[in-house]
Amino acid sequence: MGDSRQGDVSEVGGARRRDGLEEEFRFLVEAAQVYGAEVAALIPSTDVVADERVTLKCAVPVCQGYGNYLYCPPNTLSVTEFRAIRARYRAALVVQVVSGRGSEDLDTEGLARKDVSGLEEELHGEANRLLGRVISRLEADAFKAGFTYAAGFTGGICILCSDCVGVGSGEPCRHPFEARPAMEGVGIDVSATARNAGLPLALSSNEPVRWTGLLLID
Repeated sequence: MGDSRQGDVSEVGGARRRDGLEEEFRFLVEAAQVYGAEVAALIPSTDVVADERVTLKCAVPVCQGYGNYLYCPPNTLSVTEFRAIRARYRAALVVQVVSGRGSEDLDTEGLARKDVSGLEEELHGEANRLLGRVISRLEADAFKAGFTYAAGFTGGICILCSDCVGVGSGEPCRHPFEARPAMEGVGIDVSATARNAGLPLALSSNEPVRWTGLLLID
C-alpha cells in the first residue's frame, strides 16, 4: 500500500530536504526520546502515505470504534481531507513506542471480537497511553517554538475513557487536549510511512508491538 511519492527521499533533492528538516526539528526528535519514545524520525510531509484502503479496513470487518468513537471513522477526517491538509505541512515526525509484550501472549482462540479488544487493551494499553502522552507533549513543544499548526496523530482506538461519549450523545470529548485521531483513522498507511522514515514495524507474533504516532509540523 502506498502512493507514488513514497520514494522521494531516495533522490538527492529529497535527501537534502530531509537533512534540513532534521537540523531544524532536532529538538523534537530529542524531546520524543526524553518523553519515552523508543525512536523518532523526521520525513518530508509528502512521505506520509495516505490510502483509502486503510479506512476501508476500519469498516470491513467493522472495528468496535467505527461510528461509535469521536475520533474514529467516519467521525474524523476523510482521506481526501487529510491529503489536502498534509499538503500544507513541510515535515512529519514519526514516533514509536514499544509495548513490553508480543502478540504471542494473546490467546484469542474462541473469543468474540470485543473480548479480543479487551485483551489487547490489557496487554498494550500502557504503551498506547504513553504514545498519546508523547504526541501531546511534542505538539505542545512545537506550538511553543512557533510551529502553531503542529498536529498530532496516535495509533489505535482512543482508550482515555472506558466508554467514549460517542457522537449520538451530543456531549463533548472528556479529554479534548489529550485525545487525538489514530493515524489509520484518517487513512495513513502506517507500514509504508514507517518504512519511509526508516523505522521498523514489527509484524512477527514473537516481537514486541511497536505503536506508531505522527506529528505534522508546518
